[in-house]
Amino acid sequence: MIQRKQTLFLLVALILTVICMSTQVAALYNDSGSELARIYNLWLTDGQGNHSFLSAPLFVCLLTSSVLSVVTIFLYMKRKLQAALCMVNIILLVLWYIGLAVLPQQTGGNMVLCWPAVLPACAIILSFMARKGILADEKLVRSLDRIR
Repeated sequence: MIQRKQTLFLLVALILTVICMSTQVAALYNDSGSELARIYNLWLTDGQGNHSFLSAPLFVCLLTSSVLSVVTIFLYMKRKLQAALCMVNIILLVLWYIGLAVLPQQTGGNMVLCWPAVLPACAIILSFMARKGILADEKLVRSLDRIR
């Protein structure tokens, strides 16, 4: 199981989503340049330390993606389901970016991204590579079944 390259891709994608889930992903600034709030995946923190849970859907997307990566790793005997779950994982991470793009419109202000905002994009690429490897394994197994 661990020696398959897809497993390693999914494991790294899991690590990247967990890192992104636990760090600040962006900051909101007003037009004069002063900071309005810091955006974490679970909440927004304003200058006084108050929390607003407007960004909680971002956390839900990353948490679901992380759990889905773990489940996908252990479904190595069901390659078709594993490939489908990789695609669902990619869709969840794209939804995370859509939610992040909509957030400044809800709160008002200009958003500046921090470096952890790139990690879900890396996880999308890794999930795509894992799906490609899973489908290659499935193709190999099907060709071996035909030979017998």
